[in-house]
Amino acid sequence: MENPFKKPYALSETKKEKIVFSLVFGLFIFLFLFLFKPFGLAQLESETEFLISLGFGMVTIFMLFIFKFLIEPIVIKRRWTLGNNILWGFVIASSIGVANYFYASLIFPNAFQFKYILLAIWTAILVGAIPATVGYIISFNKMYRTALKDAAISPDEVLWEDEVIIRGGNPKNEYKINPKNIVYLCSNDNYVTVVTIKGDIINKTHLRGTLKAAESELKRNSSFFRCHKCFIVNAKYADHVTGNAQNMKIKLKNQGLEIPVSRSKAAEAARKFR
Repeated sequence: MENPFKKPYALSETKKEKIVFSLVFGLFIFLFLFLFKPFGLAQLESETEFLISLGFGMVTIFMLFIFKFLIEPIVIKRRWTLGNNILWGFVIASSIGVANYFYASLIFPNAFQFKYILLAIWTAILVGAIPATVGYIISFNKMYRTALKDAAISPDEVLWEDEVIIRGGNPKNEYKINPKNIVYLCSNDNYVTVVTIKGDIINKTHLRGTLKAAESELKRNSSFFRCHKCFIVNAKYADHVTGNAQNMKIKLKNQGLEIPVSRSKAAEAARKFR
């Protein structure tokens, strides 16, 4: 039986999703402390208790921003698994616990004791488990709904034309090709390059025109995916994605080529080619 913790996990959060997650997580910490008043907070005046609880929430948001926007793009590698992601969650929670310990030390000066750092880490993991679990459930439900939607059309039902004419918006062009032979298209200034394969032979055809017009000319063939402002890839030749939302690429089958994916298309690419 395959180890579930070694299964690939496509971490493809958009910038907006990272910001929302960090703010919601920090808000949860603030509300938890302010409403339930643990760790002696009930002994403080209401205004002081509010400000201190708010401070813990702000420290949490600050730490999440550092991890999500600065550290994750460096740490997360190509072969990211579910086990890696769970371990990474513990690392983030532990770091938040340490940061909140030093924040508390500034408010309530005490002699340094290592056991209190461990207590802060343990508390952060326990409290953070609630919003983290909710986040995972929402993420998996989103992936599940997308998978059901994608499953509505099986690979055998992908729509193809027998022949397309690619002009790139330029009426002087008339490049006829079977769309199944197109590997990808890319643009460079005012030119579109159509990369095709027949047998083991790769051909490149350069046309004066725009990628947007070429995309429109291919719209009746459902296998083509605009993954980047400069690239359209044929899903038939896509193997898997590598990297994360910051530097994701689509690895092509038997070609050794990698097609870049823009951040706005990363989540969709991860679902299509995970």
